[in-house]
Amino acid sequence: MASPTSWEFYKEVKTKILWVNICAQDLEGVAISINKWWKTRYPEYKIRVVSKKEFELVKMEAEKKKQ
Repeated sequence: MASPTSWEFYKEVKTKILWVNICAQDLEGVAISINKWWKTRYPEYKIRVVSKKEFELVKMEAEKKKQ
């Protein structure tokens, strides 16, 4: 099972989207962990697995909207 530090997520409450960036090399193990976590914790959300660059862009845009 993958450690919690092998991926990171950002939750958009308004759109109900979970943005996930995988930080590890073991994509299969991490994907299984993410899927299990997502289905049990946030079943009503859609999930988007994105690159680090896109993940940071989504977070920055959300911060700008808050200001």
